[in-house]
Amino acid sequence: MSRNSTESVNLPKRSGPLSLVSRFFYAKSNLVTALLATAIFAGYLVFVLTAQGKAFAVAGSTVKSLGTSLGFGQTEILAFLSERSDQMISAYINFNLVWDTLFGLIYGIMYVIWVSVLFKPHSHRVGILNLLPLGQVVFDWLENASLTALSNQFLEDGTISSSMALVASTFSTTKWVFSLLVYVMILVGIVMRIVGALKVRSQR
Repeated sequence: MSRNSTESVNLPKRSGPLSLVSRFFYAKSNLVTALLATAIFAGYLVFVLTAQGKAFAVAGSTVKSLGTSLGFGQTEILAFLSERSDQMISAYINFNLVWDTLFGLIYGIMYVIWVSVLFKPHSHRVGILNLLPLGQVVFDWLENASLTALSNQFLEDGTISSSMALVASTFSTTKWVFSLLVYVMILVGIVMRIVGALKVRSQR
């Protein structure tokens, strides 16, 4: 039996919407799709997201972006918004609602594909853990929605809600916790693939 056919036999047989999505990615993911997804991710980051971010960039700003930091407080949010014009804040809102939202979907699918490729031989044991990157996407979107609400409030009266700022910061921190878990999972998957390949070679 070939390696690919062996991996397909190991696909989890659980039912439910998440299991169906998980099985789809295990079945369809391979090195080619993973590399293609990575190329799309890199291209979007360099040519789209970076370009859109220039619309609210401030030279010499102490806080260049809120979503790239591991949590932030009310002071950081106020500093970020206060040094930008209404037009720039509107561009930042559009960035969060459109371009960064798409970015979350792109990197989420990319990570799901990579995890599915790496853990396909062990899919019967890890199950829907290949969908773990989608948790990062969800909290990224929640963070974007919170920052959008804070930005709109600032445009209206020049203040922000301390409770909403805490919520946004919590979503941001949780997003990065998921990101760390995904990176650890990918590293573990790479190690398991290498160990598996060495075992097969030693048995020849």
